Amino acid sequence: MLLQFSVNNYRSIKDTATLSMLSSSKDNRNSFEIRKYKLLNTCVVYGANASGKSNLLRAMSFMAKIILNKTKVIQSTDRLPHDPFRLNTSTDDSSSTFEIVFFINDVKYRYGFELDEKTVYSEWLYEDIKGKESKLFYRDADTDDYVNPSKFKEGYSFFDNKKLKIKVSSNQLFLWVCDRQDEAVISKSILKWFNSFNLIDGLDHGGFINYTMKKMEDITFKKEMIKLVKTADIGIEDIKVEEDDVPFEVIEKMPLPTDIKEEILKDGLKSISINTYHKKYDENNNLIGNEIFELDNEESVGTQKFFKMSAPILDTLKEGKVLMVDELDASLHPVLTNHLISLFSNKKINKKNAQLIFTTHDTNLLKPHIFKRDQIWFTEKDKFGSTTIYSMLEIKGVRAKDDFEKQYIQGKYGAIPYLGKFEF
Repeated sequence: MLLQFSVNNYRSIKDTATLSMLSSSKDNRNSFEIRKYKLLNTCVVYGANASGKSNLLRAMSFMAKIILNKTKVIQSTDRLPHDPFRLNTSTDDSSSTFEIVFFINDVKYRYGFELDEKTVYSEWLYEDIKGKESKLFYRDADTDDYVNPSKFKEGYSFFDNKKLKIKVSSNQLFLWVCDRQDEAVISKSILKWFNSFNLIDGLDHGGFINYTMKKMEDITFKKEMIKLVKTADIGIEDIKVEEDDVPFEVIEKMPLPTDIKEEILKDGLKSISINTYHKKYDENNNLIGNEIFELDNEESVGTQKFFKMSAPILDTLKEGKVLMVDELDASLHPVLTNHLISLFSNKKINKKNAQLIFTTHDTNLLKPHIFKRDQIWFTEKDKFGSTTIYSMLEIKGVRAKDDFEKQYIQGKYGAIPYLGKFEF
């Protein structure tokens, strides 16, 4: 479970920005308890176009990709991904810092690092089991390093006691090195946690169709997907993934090298389509069967999105993961958007305390009965192009039962576009 995330010098975020999932309200809606902490199930981020909403989520995803070494940094000459704030000379050549606080079972961890494309300048990991934080390891390019010999044994063999430095390449995370050890219980559990930390783009719902199709291979999961899609009242009775042979004459016309084309012709080629089934009636409105629609060509964009998002959302709920969605409301009716959000607040459905963090422009969601003040965040850019992130709780004079939507549109909270005049 996610407690807090901080970042600086990443894309439009110049100075340190922090998003907290800690609930500060006595209202237990949309929250759950772990130890003495009350964490939020959902969090929404509002802001004008190009204010940095997406960059906040990208920063979280960016950190996860580095921790999981998605770019395969192996050799000393490999480059780390680095995307600093480029509108100021003090940062466009500087390092970026990421830190995250999270729970694995009842243990709280605080992990972070500072890096640029060539060097990891510092990296740290702290553990809190009973309310007191213990340093598991700390490395810094300019000072002595430290590895806890009793609480982080999996990393102690890489510590040089004479030089007081951790033996790790300057362009690699120490967490990667520890993970290579068979007994690396803590490192492996942290990497596993970050595998459950996912970002999807609500505008590009075609980007996760392969994941959705794979999940449909599980019959039980598929039934749950169809059940969720039916709750949206979009007329779908069933969904099937179907394969057809691609005709040889179509393969012949493909602009491919002859040897590859011959190989395909020998083995054959399948086209895969997702079809939806709708009830069909006669002229007297008697049910006579089903009509088949091709999802991508004959269903609305909103229907396509709702179906394709159903898999990552259900998986997040079933496994207790953290899901980030950029532009959740895109192409969806406000009632459907609220429907998806409500799944995370439903204790009977969200049994493993999954969390949803999303950006939106849908002001219909700015209602006290949907979100508490501690769940609502804003992004705003200053005149120098730098993103500021703040919670509704930081705005003075906002009461729990105020009309959040009206006050936001009126500009009371900031984070809206300020329009200039246009004339011919």
